[in-house]
Amino acid sequence: MKLNPERLQPFCLADPLFFDTPERIADRAERLPAADRETPAGWTRTERGLWVSLRPPGVSLPEQGWKIHASATLDEVSRVCDIVWEYCVAHAVTFKFLRSAGAVRFANNKYAHRGSSGKALTLYPVDEAQLGRVLSDLSELLSGVPGPYILSDLRYGDGPLYVRYGGFSGRTCPDADGEPTPALAGPDGKLVPDVRGPAFRVPPWVTVPEVLRPHLARRDADHGVDFPYEVERALHFSNGGGVYVATHRTTGERVVLREARPHAGLDRDGADAIARLARERAVLERLASLSCVPRVLGFVTAWEHHFLVEEYVEGDNLLDAMVKRQPLLDPEPDPAAVAEYVEWVHDVMSGLECALTSVHARGIRFGDLHPANVMVRPDGRVVLVDFELATDLADEHPPALAAPGFTVPRGLSGAAADRYLFHCIRLWMFLPVTGGLARSPADLARLAGSAQRLYGLPASFPADLAHALGTAVPAADAGPAALLGGDQSDWPAIRASLIAGIHAGATPDRADRLFPGDPNQFATGGYTLAYGAAGVLHALHVTGAEIPDEYVTWMLRSVHRAQNPRPGLYDGLLGAAAVLYELGRVDEALDLVRRAVGQPLTTPGLFGGVAGAGVSLLHFARATGDEGLRAAATRMADALAPMIRAVATGRPAPSVRGGLLRGMSGPALFLLHLYEDTGDPAYLDLAGAALRADLACGERLANGTLQLVEEGRRYLLYLDGGSGGLGLVLQRYLRHRDEPAFRDEVAAIGHGCRSIFVRQPGLFRGRAGLIAALSHLPGPENPAAIAAHVRRLGWHAETYQGHLAFPGDKLMRLSMDLATGSAGILLALSTAFEGTAVLPYLDARVPAPTS
Repeated sequence: MKLNPERLQPFCLADPLFFDTPERIADRAERLPAADRETPAGWTRTERGLWVSLRPPGVSLPEQGWKIHASATLDEVSRVCDIVWEYCVAHAVTFKFLRSAGAVRFANNKYAHRGSSGKALTLYPVDEAQLGRVLSDLSELLSGVPGPYILSDLRYGDGPLYVRYGGFSGRTCPDADGEPTPALAGPDGKLVPDVRGPAFRVPPWVTVPEVLRPHLARRDADHGVDFPYEVERALHFSNGGGVYVATHRTTGERVVLREARPHAGLDRDGADAIARLARERAVLERLASLSCVPRVLGFVTAWEHHFLVEEYVEGDNLLDAMVKRQPLLDPEPDPAAVAEYVEWVHDVMSGLECALTSVHARGIRFGDLHPANVMVRPDGRVVLVDFELATDLADEHPPALAAPGFTVPRGLSGAAADRYLFHCIRLWMFLPVTGGLARSPADLARLAGSAQRLYGLPASFPADLAHALGTAVPAADAGPAALLGGDQSDWPAIRASLIAGIHAGATPDRADRLFPGDPNQFATGGYTLAYGAAGVLHALHVTGAEIPDEYVTWMLRSVHRAQNPRPGLYDGLLGAAAVLYELGRVDEALDLVRRAVGQPLTTPGLFGGVAGAGVSLLHFARATGDEGLRAAATRMADALAPMIRAVATGRPAPSVRGGLLRGMSGPALFLLHLYEDTGDPAYLDLAGAALRADLACGERLANGTLQLVEEGRRYLLYLDGGSGGLGLVLQRYLRHRDEPAFRDEVAAIGHGCRSIFVRQPGLFRGRAGLIAALSHLPGPENPAAIAAHVRRLGWHAETYQGHLAFPGDKLMRLSMDLATGSAGILLALSTAFEGTAVLPYLDARVPAPTS
């Protein structure tokens, strides 16, 4: 499951410290009356996640078909649930509904998934005849009821009913990355993805029923409305609507369209996107004539959507502008470039301060000040955009939405609140490491001390910032961050604090997770190596920590509870097996290996694909002498060989990402293990070809680093998806066969891993991964770079029950897992200080090949 900040938001609702499932939100006081009604006689009632489901006796649903969704506003949802309940019980129709007003608000908030937003109820007709009857009957019963438009569905009439063809039974199949995704069965019985995007789509083999054809024709006719603008590209999407660059069809004027959908994109106060757009329009009209805000050019309504037409502002937002100029992305930044950057920041912040002063002089609080809402024109002038949360200066009510990392402490309002965020941006320009966790003013002031030293800022910078934020300057690093400071890090103390923090976070009483971590663990059962219990237990074991028996028991129970568990190394059974084996639970480990053998694998990589399974089976073959496992591993190498040869000869090959875990470096690592096991040079040849394929995903940059390119635009150094993981496998290859070109690439990768600025602390995609890579890559500069990386982990250090803890993905919540959190950082530091393996099956102590 790919998780961007918008997709992470739902997992931030239930707990201020850790990612958690949305179903744990505290909504008891907002439960709908229907959620607590007595179950009809003979019916089956279940409550799963945020949904309450009821199924009548004797009804057998098909695996897939046409389903009906009903939307509703917060004011109407209780009444709609009662109407649908009575109808479905009277006509024996299976249905489900969201359990509370809070759940409805969450499912339709600004950052909800656009492909599923708006669905308050779902009905499951058994066939097309029942589909027609239910739609006809309910459209009369719900006539005039308002609700958000469900983008993934076809609307039936003018009411709140929508339909789409989809799965009923929860079947899944792998997507292009090997991740399970909802599935449908095609005419041949093969499962294919059930696409749930923000547009109505019918599978190619499905015929639209007669009852729906007039509504489909009406939708197609509505899409032909004469809209005066031609959209060039989208700048941003949210559930409330998009932001687009467009051109007027007649005048050719380039504009920005800010879209709002009725009843959609709710904020904490229940206001929808239409209300916020109206607020923005009114505020911009009050600010007309100011050069620091976009001009209002018009207002258009089409397809029930509202569009505010604004001046197109040339330039970059502050986030993009900062990244283009940030000198600390280089391992050895040019002092002149650093000085130039500091001067640029000073100019931008002066312009931003003037803009805020002008807005405040008109009696307006901006309210949503963060880097993406600040534009820098080519001539350096600053423009504020996105005024949907703006209010009068005298309004003390806090904004109902806020960007992660840019929230105001309680008690601040008006101009003072904007000025607080201004100083947060001022620090962010030098150290953009704030995320969704609430960083105290003292934390921010401590970061200011690091910024002052890195950029050569005036000695007064920390004190000035502390004063602006309303806090005292810390006399010295206090708390867990102090363990990471100084020239000589206290590894035993760091290890003890990290281990204590992990134990403090354990929740063996919960069935869905043992340790708080990345939300991906909720999709994989909570036991896996990357995001679940297995990875944490592995890190604890490697570092000599005590592992309570209840942890191991929990992991075993979690594996056995999992429905259709994946076989993979980092996302499934084989990772759990590896950890059980190293903990001495040999029989249980081998049982999981037997369950994994023979399961289909759809991707070549190490994370959850063929390479990860192959290297795991080879390990267990060596450990047990089981030649059947060795033969299975050999067959997996045979399956990889044609793909690698196709890449080597330039023929089309399946699309794979680069790097150790999901790219061709993973197959190369597996083949190197086979070479070391057999001495067969054919495996070494294939490993070299696979490494060249991954190198083709990289680029040499002007600063002398080699970085892999992701999605054609992001340069990565990390273990996962970046050149750091590739470098480790290249180095292992060079221990067996010298290739000067590979040595040069390893040197360029090591140089990149010494970069100063890294936004996240974790092992797979953060600073800890660079520490682990440098620990096993050659280079006389590496020890000093590792020491500096360890100190800079303090930028992210947090306290949990008095112990060291670190934020996970996108810095939005604390994490204890291997991929993103404390366990991965513990393992990386063990690699640096004690020479332990970077990851399972990735050890610097490489055996000589068997002859």
